[in-house]
Amino acid sequence: MQIPPSPHLSHIVKHYLLLENDFGGQLNYRLFSDGNPGMVFYFKSPMVEQTEGQVYAHSRSFVYGQITQYKNLISTGKLGILVVVLQPYGINALLGMASFELNDCRIKLNELFKTDGADLEDRVLNAVDIKSKVGHIEAFISAKLANVQYPDKILTAALKLIDSHRGNIIISNLLEVLPITEKQLERRFNQYIGISPKRFSATVKLQYFLKSLQNSSPGTRIADAAYESGYYDQAHLNNHFKKNIGITPSAYKANKLLAINFMQV
Repeated sequence: MQIPPSPHLSHIVKHYLLLENDFGGQLNYRLFSDGNPGMVFYFKSPMVEQTEGQVYAHSRSFVYGQITQYKNLISTGKLGILVVVLQPYGINALLGMASFELNDCRIKLNELFKTDGADLEDRVLNAVDIKSKVGHIEAFISAKLANVQYPDKILTAALKLIDSHRGNIIISNLLEVLPITEKQLERRFNQYIGISPKRFSATVKLQYFLKSLQNSSPGTRIADAAYESGYYDQAHLNNHFKKNIGITPSAYKANKLLAINFMQV
């Protein structure tokens, strides 16, 4: 379930996701980038992450940066997750640090925010309903953003252009519109978002394609949905899928989704 933020926080919080599965046994999941960092709260059993043959248990709450490679996750009990999906520059706004430093990282709330982080985890996990959980999170974010300086208008204009073109825009087209050099744009994306403008555009393009694929009628061919999303080469699309998601487009469409970038495999 997707929940919108309060209007006064929409410039920082993109939306909230409530993800649940009451199956008590082991299930395998795949998580990949949607171009946004975020904050996670497990109010049921935390998941574990499998990387290169090793397994790492997730903490009950944490902040994560940009995901640059897909993750294999395992649930061993009932699943209940509240995800605060931040705007692409949300890590920089909340923490005042270069976003690329948190790429593919998870950091516990109490390590980042000390007592405030521990208190927030306790309030969210013990709140009786989703409205109360979101209320505690929004009060926390509002307090942390009191003295924050947001990205400049050039960066936010670049993000709007990329989104309005659904990721189908090349960097030279951005530079024709924005008063900035390519090197300056690269630096700002790495500082505020964590990845390059080219990679961010590719992620936005993929997300729009996935939404189109999920919303298409049963008889729609994947090739037709791909063409409408700006993919003109099926082999290129398959390679892009394999690299970023680890499966083919047809396998993605057949899988059970909890979110557009989080699925059971």
